[in-house]
Amino acid sequence: MKAIRLHEFGGPEVLRHEEVPVPEPGPGEVLVRVHADGINPPDWYAREGMPDIPPELKPPFDLPLIPGTDVSGVVEAVAAVADVDGFAVGDEVVGLLRFPTALQGSAYAEYVTAPASDLARKPAAIDHVHAAGLPMSGLTAWQFLIELGHDHPSP
Repeated sequence: MKAIRLHEFGGPEVLRHEEVPVPEPGPGEVLVRVHADGINPPDWYAREGMPDIPPELKPPFDLPLIPGTDVSGVVEAVAAVADVDGFAVGDEVVGLLRFPTALQGSAYAEYVTAPASDLARKPAAIDHVHAAGLPMSGLTAWQFLIELGHDHPSP
C-alpha cells in the first residue's frame, strides 16, 4: 500500500510517498480502508518534531512516522470479533486515532489500524471527505462548548 511517511523532522519536504506493508489489526483494533484524511495543526507539529514543546511534554515519536489522526473509511477487517464490539467488515467509520497520547495515528495511508474505541459510524448524510474533517474540529467544539462552558474565556 502507499503511505505518506517522514524519516526526519522538518518542513513539508520531509514527507515521502512510499510503499509500505498493510498493517495487521491487533487486539481491539480494526483495519480501515482509508477514503479521506483530515489535516490539522498537530499533524504539522508532529512533522516538525514539536521543537517548541519541552521534552518532558512531547509524546513519543518513532521514525519513520506515518502522520495523521483524522480518518474516514470502511472497515476492511476486524482483529477478533470478541475483542471488537459494534463494528463489522463494510461499516463506514470516522475517527480520531490515538489522540492525544500519540500524534502518529498513521492515517496518511491507504489502510490504517485503529482502536475500535477511537471510531464511530460515519454519518450517512455526509461523504468521506466531509466526515474526515469532523473528528478534531468536533472535539475542539465539544471541549469549548461542553467541557469549558460558556462562562470561560476561550483558551
